[in-house]
Amino acid sequence: MRFRTSALIYVTMATLLAPAVSAQAQKVPPQLLRPTAAGAQPVNATVPSHNPAANGLATTQCTYSFTTGTGSTYMNYCITVNGTFVNFQSPAGVELLDHTSQWEGYGICDNSPATPVSYYDYNYADSGNWEAPVLVTSTSSEVKIKRTTSDGLWTLTNTITRETGPPPYAKVVMALKNNSSVTKLIFLLRYAAMVPDHAGTAGNWYENYDASDNSAWGYNSVADSAQNGSDVYGLMLQNVDTPSPSSAVIEWYGFPEAYSEGPDPCDPLKEDIGTLTYYEGSAAMLYIAEMSKEQTLTVTDKYFSF
Repeated sequence: MRFRTSALIYVTMATLLAPAVSAQAQKVPPQLLRPTAAGAQPVNATVPSHNPAANGLATTQCTYSFTTGTGSTYMNYCITVNGTFVNFQSPAGVELLDHTSQWEGYGICDNSPATPVSYYDYNYADSGNWEAPVLVTSTSSEVKIKRTTSDGLWTLTNTITRETGPPPYAKVVMALKNNSSVTKLIFLLRYAAMVPDHAGTAGNWYENYDASDNSAWGYNSVADSAQNGSDVYGLMLQNVDTPSPSSAVIEWYGFPEAYSEGPDPCDPLKEDIGTLTYYEGSAAMLYIAEMSKEQTLTVTDKYFSF
């Protein structure tokens, strides 16, 4: 179910954290308000605005590479030791993520403390509050990587599986466990700075971004292909199944972001001003849930070319 009305939004913490009755127990949406366009940051910012210092264990080094198909059914992507993507090529010769940067990853917000705590890894930077990643399994078609936050409160397990086409896709299962002894309200997101093929040629940003209840994407318009010599493709991040357990989930949706850098997980929609045309932007899927002690929330997304 979707609780936003005419515009994309940011979440008002006070309502979500109301002590009398939990948001999930009330079975009503949190108060959702969208910032005005005037509050958005400039287009084509080149310095990471939300998370400015590359720190912690962030890396863009390719470690686990996966390939399938040929020609129109070709797909190649590589995963870091932290469970983030550093490229996504599909079909053959069409790169949709790795051009001048390789920004993709995940974020968590623990809303339960008086001051919410963010955990993220976006390749170019992370929040500096993670333990070293643990490789659970690795095969020719799948890699499973577990990470625990340095305070021990959360464990996020990423399972990324190569699926053959047509169309081929990368399935991304994120399983987040609440290791604490109390119920917590959380935001969980998956983010990518999609860069459609040649979209940034000569500094002309022929990138477009949008989202829906179940998807978020960046793409080239056919109207601009002659100007920048690009192939007309996009990269979509799509929710696949209802998050589990459904009783813990408040809502989920995709959103575009008027920045290529990753969002603050505790203020994820700060740069969401709706559909983006000719922006250097990004997009993400956001999940909001109330997790009881030692509960695991599982969400499933997929990346594919369109």
